Amino acid sequence: MNPGNTVNDWDGDHIIHPLHPVGQSPRVAMEKGHGVVLQDTEGKEYLDCRAQLACVNLGYGRQEIIDAVVEQMNKLQYTTLFHGFTNPVAVECAQRLAGIVPEGLAHFVFTSGGSESVESAFRIARLFWHYQSRDKHKIISLYDSYHGLSLGAATATGMGKGAVWSGTGPAPAGFLHIPSYDCYHCMFGKDYPGCDIQCARFLEETIVKEGPDSVAAFIAEPELGVGGMIPPPPEYWPRVRDICTTHNVLLIADEVMTGFGRTGKMFAMENWGIRPDMMVMAKGITSAYLPFGAMAFSDDIFEAVKGTYMLGFTYAGHPVCAAASIKCIDIYRKEEIAENAARVGKHVLDRLHAEFGPMPCVDNISGLGLMLGFNLVSDKAARTSMAPEVSADVENRALAGGVLVRCMNPATAPGSRICFTPPLTMTI
Repeated sequence: MNPGNTVNDWDGDHIIHPLHPVGQSPRVAMEKGHGVVLQDTEGKEYLDCRAQLACVNLGYGRQEIIDAVVEQMNKLQYTTLFHGFTNPVAVECAQRLAGIVPEGLAHFVFTSGGSESVESAFRIARLFWHYQSRDKHKIISLYDSYHGLSLGAATATGMGKGAVWSGTGPAPAGFLHIPSYDCYHCMFGKDYPGCDIQCARFLEETIVKEGPDSVAAFIAEPELGVGGMIPPPPEYWPRVRDICTTHNVLLIADEVMTGFGRTGKMFAMENWGIRPDMMVMAKGITSAYLPFGAMAFSDDIFEAVKGTYMLGFTYAGHPVCAAASIKCIDIYRKEEIAENAARVGKHVLDRLHAEFGPMPCVDNISGLGLMLGFNLVSDKAARTSMAPEVSADVENRALAGGVLVRCMNPATAPGSRICFTPPLTMTI
């Protein structure tokens, strides 16, 4: 960096930021973190009510995680899982995960993050049917969903072609989208509960019309994340589980954001007592201290692919990342982090309803655990969203006041929505 150039100047000229104009200097340069607070290079502190990308579940400066990483770095820095090699830390991490995932999902593919986990789920779902001599290859996902930006994950993402594919060419074939469970913006124009959960029924209609022998899997987030922190109606997931079982379609739960306590349960599907066939994880698996992810799948799938050869990733089962994950799992259980998220989330939701609910510009206050949000509207009765500039202004004013929140606007999600997803260690 040339003398006289600030961190922001050099960054703007050389570093590409997701969802930020190329060549424009960053808004803030963060330098330190402790608890639920971040500090920028100018010494200003911010209450992180977004946990960045809803991933720093355990907050900043957890010395026990740092110590576990340093200890492992001093012992073994890296070894591959390719060609039959392994390491005790990856094995222990898988054992710890087996103790917290839904019963029957104790088989794992390790990755470096959410997109790789989603890609692994798609690959194994298709291989599962291939090894049974069945050409079931189609993947169904939801509009307004987010699953990542690698090729398959981006194709399954349902935020709109303009948001994901603009200027980058055609998307791969074999992917379909159906309306999401966002009741506030129901694509069928119906109102809950008189809708009879048509969004779930439409999944079944789509499977039947496409032909059950062509559909490999249905993937969805238990609660929409980038789509606005939107929870489903309570009947949705039980009905979807029945539909997938009836038509021999694998159910993939994308728990990248919702997993590890975010919704008040260790994994969000526990809110409805549902066991998916496959489950993808990242973010909270190491509280974002290191890049890591995993994909868990059922005993049936394991038996079907047993003895075959799988592809993988260079950093799969990285021992240092696995050590961080082991320590995080210990903390989640010992400190009852999911229970804290449920308790604090209820407190926040109650206050939002009491203090923000009466405002004429606030509607649709909802969410599970510490995955919450509310819509900014110009007309409550018509559910007319504020312009994107309004939610962006709210986010910027909060930033200026030392509070980090996350705004979703119609460019990426239905309506203008302010979201609250702090570290799960936040207290009342």
